[in-house]
Amino acid sequence: MRNPSPSPSRTVSVRCAGLPTLMGAPALVFSRLSGTERLCELFEYEVQLKTPDARYAPSGPAANLDTQALRGQELTVAIELDGSGTGPVGRTGVGTREITGLITDVRGPIPQGRQIAYCLTLRPWLWLATLTTNFRVFQQQTVVGILEALLSAYTFPIEWRLDVGRYPSREYQVQYGESDFDFFQRLTQEWGISWHIAHSDGKHRLVLTDANSAFAPYTSPAYHTIRWQRSADRIDEECLHAFVLHDRLVSGQWASSDYDFVKPGADLAVRSAAPLDTAHAEAEIYEYPGDHGQPATDNDPWREGGHLAQLRMEALRQHGSRASGRGHVRAMVPGCTFKLSHFVQDKANREYLILGTDLEIEDVPEVSGMGQQWRCEVAFTAQPTNVLFRPERTQPKPRTSGPQTATVVGPEGEETWTDAYGRIRIQMHWDRIGQRNANSSCWVRVSSAWQGNRFGAVHVPRIGQEVVVEHLNGDPDCPIVTGRVPNRLNMPQWPLPAQHALSGFVSKELHGERANAFVQDDTQGEIQTQLQSGHQTSWLGLGFLTRVLHGAGRKDKRGEGFELRTDGQGVVRAHGMLLTTERRANARAHHKDMGETVERLAVARAQQETLAELAQQHAAQDAADQADHAEVARAIQQQNEDIHGTGTANADAGSFPELSAPHLVLASPVGIEATTARSTHLASGEHLALTSGGHTSLAVGKRLLASASRGMRIFIQSMGWRLVAAGGDIDLRALRDSINLLARLGITATADRITLSARQELVISGGGSSTTYGAGGITHRTGAAYVIRTASYALITAQRGAVAFPPARKPGQGNLELFNRYANHTGIGGEFRVEDALGKAVAGRLNAQGFAAVSGLAPGPATVSFGKDPADTWVEASHVGQPEWPPRVARTEEDSAVAQSAAGLVAEQVRAAASRASELGQTLQSARQLHC
Repeated sequence: MRNPSPSPSRTVSVRCAGLPTLMGAPALVFSRLSGTERLCELFEYEVQLKTPDARYAPSGPAANLDTQALRGQELTVAIELDGSGTGPVGRTGVGTREITGLITDVRGPIPQGRQIAYCLTLRPWLWLATLTTNFRVFQQQTVVGILEALLSAYTFPIEWRLDVGRYPSREYQVQYGESDFDFFQRLTQEWGISWHIAHSDGKHRLVLTDANSAFAPYTSPAYHTIRWQRSADRIDEECLHAFVLHDRLVSGQWASSDYDFVKPGADLAVRSAAPLDTAHAEAEIYEYPGDHGQPATDNDPWREGGHLAQLRMEALRQHGSRASGRGHVRAMVPGCTFKLSHFVQDKANREYLILGTDLEIEDVPEVSGMGQQWRCEVAFTAQPTNVLFRPERTQPKPRTSGPQTATVVGPEGEETWTDAYGRIRIQMHWDRIGQRNANSSCWVRVSSAWQGNRFGAVHVPRIGQEVVVEHLNGDPDCPIVTGRVPNRLNMPQWPLPAQHALSGFVSKELHGERANAFVQDDTQGEIQTQLQSGHQTSWLGLGFLTRVLHGAGRKDKRGEGFELRTDGQGVVRAHGMLLTTERRANARAHHKDMGETVERLAVARAQQETLAELAQQHAAQDAADQADHAEVARAIQQQNEDIHGTGTANADAGSFPELSAPHLVLASPVGIEATTARSTHLASGEHLALTSGGHTSLAVGKRLLASASRGMRIFIQSMGWRLVAAGGDIDLRALRDSINLLARLGITATADRITLSARQELVISGGGSSTTYGAGGITHRTGAAYVIRTASYALITAQRGAVAFPPARKPGQGNLELFNRYANHTGIGGEFRVEDALGKAVAGRLNAQGFAAVSGLAPGPATVSFGKDPADTWVEASHVGQPEWPPRVARTEEDSAVAQSAAGLVAEQVRAAASRASELGQTLQSARQLHC
């Protein structure tokens, strides 16, 4: 379009503080403008300036322009708008369109005949963001908040036409080596935010929008409606001479899904469908991941995913209806709307949003001989305003190319910092902004060699350690820790390469220096495995035992086999246990195999029974003794059966019958030795059976003290019984009954003096003759000759000598208090039975508080058993409750406990008195038994 200009004013002019002047007039004037401007893209215009036609200036201000100072300044191109209508009065919409941008490139001076020319490139201030790249982290911010933080470094105006409430917070977003502009472009495209540059008042500003309602017609009414006109026709207004509609078949559905480890079974699939009214409009695009899962946050993945899917669908659908055109229109501005009129297709005459333009304006020089002329040509693309505009996702998210390393961080003073999922905080090495604390990153998941529901392997990385970080799908917003590596501050557990044969795990005490370790030593010929704890130097060593120290490695050799040791207390607890030195080379047979042990126990039981039968045959045991021995025999038999087990072994199922009851079995083919510097105590609640196939030897450094509450039976099959006291007396006492001595041959008593005393009568008999000594005199009886041989014989006056015996003491009376309660101290009623040391049995019933007092018992040990709990086990009173310390001994219907008499002191006094009485009556009782 050419238009004569009768006045000296120019249709296009430029303003810039850095341009030179000459005698108050611009030294450089507009010559040509061409460029491209589109929604959501950086515009670029090239402006050509030259010296005026009437001024020849081969040198001077124009030729010596400071181009370096000109770069970075704002320059405004002002384009006069003639408006529409005929004549000065009829024109409407007269004004000026501005195009303002930063001068980013200057080429010149360029001599052109008698003139000097310069070519300047204009770009928006947002183009400065392409000059800056960065790595940085944004946490718990919406996309609007991230954009505000990103653009805060640029001091240029921004207009926010956004519904900020629709944007959810994002836990973790990374600008990953991108320029500020690329990061800006990626976020706006991802969240459907469009942007364009608005020009006015010699400035340009960034405008961000998320709805078509933010777009409006250009300020000049002359461009609210633009007429289509055939190029051959002449009209008195700017118009379009080309317009083309473009309808396209597009996909009609968008679907995506994602994964949330907090909702691992949830279906996070979302879909948005808006097919056009065409054939084949149901095609679907599926994307994974949809980036709408925000694990362990309050975000709603379905709502956010649905919003993103709708944005993607809108971006697809807008391509179904587009338009393009050309014309001599100076105010065809991207981001503005216009209404088309007079087009040949009626439905095309509607409102459109201008998406982009290619503009060219040129002033024809006066020296051409054509007078001052100008030419304007614009090509544009547009879409109907009833179709939502969404930016295309042309800016891809950067992808990581491989593993990286980072440092584990957390609050000051902590050694570990984790959450319920074992996640940690890290600071990437590229992060210049993070403060190496708990805010340096989001919670990052840690890969494990094994993970299940409450089982697997857990090794939470410690603060300060260097970890290997990878990213799911290469997404820098999705870090995951996959390993750990040593560095100068975190060296390997043992010195390398010297300790290269060691492998395993070593942990470190939090806020301390001790360690726990699982060590495998693969030294040739000396392999071992150790499990260690630095507390009380506790460890289990298996194999070739070599001390392995934390931080030092292998030290002194300590033997072969295994060692379980600690400086503290040790407990071995099992439901049945075999400790044996019966060798099974190379782990032959199953672990409870103890054939030799069972055989020895069977032989010992047979020996017990054989000798018991001999004792019964020789009257060493009476009927009551036989019953007691039978009880012992049954107990031994039951023990042997429990140890041997019943049924057959099933190696395929790993089932073996031994130890069907929780016995502790000690076995050795050579010997069992026990020693202590102090005392040894063996206690059995029922019976104690000792069997020796050879000799049994007792060596006692002081006294041998033996007590039996219900008798003692000793049987020697052969070779007799010898009792010798090298010093002191030998006392045999029967405090209540008799002492009976029986010998098949003879009884010999040899001493310096033998005294036989009887309180009532002493009878000495042999071979049918006897002598009786009593209070009534002495009577000699014989059926044969009575011979007295003596050197002298005398009869004197009668003299009576009374024999004194200590009085027999009655056994003391013991008292016993019984308690049977639940863990919450509520009493357990029911029956009880007590058997005292002399076999006396007492039965009764506990009261409601679970208490009973029993008196009249013999002092000494007693056996107590409780009957069945009469209460309902589901009532509140029977609640077991939490463990207490010190622990209480739980009693059930199966439990029995040996209770010590409450009259222990009385019992001790009775035993002392009985001992004294025995000493006083020893001589008399011995004489009586000898006489019998």
